[in-house]
Amino acid sequence: MRHPRVRRPSAFTLVEILIVVIILGILATIIIALFNNSTADARSTSLRDNLRTLRSSIQLYGAQHVTYPSVANFVTQMTQYSDASGNTSATPSATYPFGPYILDMPNLPVGTNKGMATVTGPSYTAGFGWTFDSTSGNIKANLPASDVDDSGVAFNTY
Repeated sequence: MRHPRVRRPSAFTLVEILIVVIILGILATIIIALFNNSTADARSTSLRDNLRTLRSSIQLYGAQHVTYPSVANFVTQMTQYSDASGNTSATPSATYPFGPYILDMPNLPVGTNKGMATVTGPSYTAGFGWTFDSTSGNIKANLPASDVDDSGVAFNTY
């Protein structure tokens, strides 16, 4: 006499479920790492874009004033209206026909002084976002040489 086969309901075993969970964990780790690299790349790109904008604005200021903004008055000279001597006003007039060259100073997007928008002289000074040399018109990220991007290039050399 033959016994009818008892058919078990189909279900996943514990081992199969564990393998799926492990594979999902590995995929999640890879994806999270990709997003972290994208964030760092976006900050580096933002720094380059900010520097490009600032450098263009400084050159325009220099062309109209025959000199570059001063370090002490950099933010006001770049964000307000100015006369030929560099004196500033919040409103435009016949006396203050130039500018503004930027709407606001950008925050430094990377490094030790991340988030700072203040300007200091041409050498590194902690607590400032940007270094500016008023004799050459050169602006850079105010960061120590140890602050580098993913390729090992110092941010203050951009």
